[in-house]
Amino acid sequence: MNILLLIGIAMAAGLLVSRAARAVKLPNVTAFLVAGLLIGPCVAGIISKEQAASMGVISEAALGFIAYAIGGEFKLSYLKNIGKAPLTITAFQGLTTAFCVDVGLIAFGVDVPLALLLGAIALATAPAATLMVVRQYKAHGPVTQMLLPVVAMDDALGLMVFSISASVAQAMLGGSITFQSMVLTP
Repeated sequence: MNILLLIGIAMAAGLLVSRAARAVKLPNVTAFLVAGLLIGPCVAGIISKEQAASMGVISEAALGFIAYAIGGEFKLSYLKNIGKAPLTITAFQGLTTAFCVDVGLIAFGVDVPLALLLGAIALATAPAATLMVVRQYKAHGPVTQMLLPVVAMDDALGLMVFSISASVAQAMLGGSITFQSMVLTP
């Protein structure tokens, strides 16, 4: 199937489901997720796994635009005014999440290297969804202003924790652990 037709099908499904979601006062991002689930390979199969994979360039471009939009929300003057609060919140919630997932998985008998990786993956957030909901509802205020820097920094923290966890897991499985593999390469 032609890539433009696939994009058209995805957009039409998103539009139709978002109209229904609006009627029950759900965010558009929820509707887009449901539309993707419905037309994807797991439910209706209108778009196969191979076709979805062929749209990877579109996904990468969209993520680039989203990252650019989130970066545009940062204002240096605002970050100076609020101080260390976003850093503190990000570090506390991110590291606590990784720790709790690691401990919980190990308690349930999951191998430590795998638990470390899954704990690091648990830090991942969806900045695109957060930004879409904030913009859709025109949310503003102290919580929203704190939320956007935290969400953006959370992904950066997730990448750092994942690189360290992956290096430690690799070392536990008999590989070598170096400063370069833990910090410089990522």
